[in-house]
Amino acid sequence: MNSAKALSIPLDGKNISLLLEEIAIENLLLDETNPRISFFRDNQPTEKLNEDEIIYALINKKPEAFRKLKDSIHNNKGIMNPIWVEHEKGCYKVIEGNTRVVVYKLLSKDEPNENRWKTIPSYILPSQVSEGQKDFIRLQSHLRGTTPWDAYEKAKYLFNLWDQDGWSKDRLEKQTKMTKKQIDEAIEAYQLMEEQYLPAHGDDPNEVSKFSYFVEYVKDKKLKKLVQEKGYGVKDFCDWVFDKEKLPTGQDVRRLRDILEVDDAGKAFLKKGFSSAMEVLACWRPNVVSPLYRDIENVTDELKNLSVNEIDEIISEKTSEKEKLIKNLAIWSQKIANMIESEKRGVRKT
Repeated sequence: MNSAKALSIPLDGKNISLLLEEIAIENLLLDETNPRISFFRDNQPTEKLNEDEIIYALINKKPEAFRKLKDSIHNNKGIMNPIWVEHEKGCYKVIEGNTRVVVYKLLSKDEPNENRWKTIPSYILPSQVSEGQKDFIRLQSHLRGTTPWDAYEKAKYLFNLWDQDGWSKDRLEKQTKMTKKQIDEAIEAYQLMEEQYLPAHGDDPNEVSKFSYFVEYVKDKKLKKLVQEKGYGVKDFCDWVFDKEKLPTGQDVRRLRDILEVDDAGKAFLKKGFSSAMEVLACWRPNVVSPLYRDIENVTDELKNLSVNEIDEIISEKTSEKEKLIKNLAIWSQKIANMIESEKRGVRKT
């Protein structure tokens, strides 16, 4: 083991003396309270997780992402940023860097004669470091750092800091890359999912991947109001999220307000699902469904709002490209309008 190096660094506004040291992998204890595996932990029949269960949870949270991290560390022949640990029962408990420790454990088994995987560079925190400072480390590493948690994990951690540890939202805003509005939305979405959705539909652990549905829902204040006005509620929205025919993806929540605003589309949504509702909506509000008609609507609005000065500027130009574009638009718009009118009268022009 390499000799320890004494350091003094600022941690949540206070200078802290700590050690940087290469610690043997077998002397590290994985943290079962790691936010990355919180949903897995909360759904186990036992109160405590053993090391094998923690390793399983970390590897299988996102297998492909874990594989890429393992390959990256292997190709780089080590990690760039040390992990964070604290003394516990003659060993060291990992505060931040659990997944990287698991990678080292696996690589040491894959390459037992390679010494580089037997120890890992670690910042050793002093005993007087508070829980708030540990939270600060996690925030910096996963909310502001290069390895962010999943949106659900992030929201859960924010909620716990706010609800249980007494962090104000102003403080959370200062310590993260998020605005206060984003923090409010994340916490509200987490509460909806945790209190309303998961108790009814959370038998499959993969359901937490639908967290984005709830973020989209709480962001759209008009949608929330409309759902209530139509006689529905959060329970109905949760049922729609669970039904893949109703809301296939999180982005489809953005169309839900348009669907519910049109009665026929709303009926089709409830009876047959999202695709049928969008077909109905295409007739009533083509600008919502089709990029072409959305562009037409936008261009029409822009033309309506052309100022006198802008029009005078076009008139004053001898060879105005703007004028050509406007006239070309007028020509083709009129041609299509004439064709439509002829079809309606039963006379097709060839």
